[in-house]
Amino acid sequence: MISSDGAGRRAIGKALARMFGVEPGSINVSMSGKTDPQILREILKAAGMEQDEIDSRLDEILDIYISLLQHEIENSGHYIIHTGVPEILDELHRHSDAHLGLLTGNIETGARMKLNRFDLNGFFPIGAYGSDSANRMDLPEIASGRGSKHYQIDFHPEEVVIIGDSIYDVLCAKGYGARSIAVNTGVTSLTALEEQEPDYLFANLSDTARVLEAILD
Repeated sequence: MISSDGAGRRAIGKALARMFGVEPGSINVSMSGKTDPQILREILKAAGMEQDEIDSRLDEILDIYISLLQHEIENSGHYIIHTGVPEILDELHRHSDAHLGLLTGNIETGARMKLNRFDLNGFFPIGAYGSDSANRMDLPEIASGRGSKHYQIDFHPEEVVIIGDSIYDVLCAKGYGARSIAVNTGVTSLTALEEQEPDYLFANLSDTARVLEAILD
């Protein structure tokens, strides 16, 4: 939905530098589509830290990350909402058969902070986050369960649609039995998205009618 101009990466880098002296420039781990805990574990493991120590300090790292994130958001030079996002959210919000939830690898506090700049949180009363599980594959079931409680509707996997710009969005949709819509607005290449064979693939969400048709198919 948005591009934060690397605000999360910078906040993670500064948190790790403060705690462990890890130089931000040395972080070569791909973050796209992964959960925040997964990203931190991969970085610290690559830096030579033992798994037990990583796990014991993960909450502390995330607290420092959150304390730094708002500053990075406010000072991002190219913080944007992607083409077509406001329009499709408005359409879905009004549609009686659509029920919105947020599924993201970000921990919930960080996700809400990032969306707040564009006042998007009101569209998503429920969600599933990296703070629920470090394993992205767990999140669709968590989101669906919370959606069922909130909306008082039993959602079956085939009624769930997951939209995202990374291969992990497609993979977690398929793993749960949901439909997948891939959007080529992130760092993942079009070819890499095509290789995962999503149910639908769009360059962006600018064609509101086509995207809405794919979601409600």
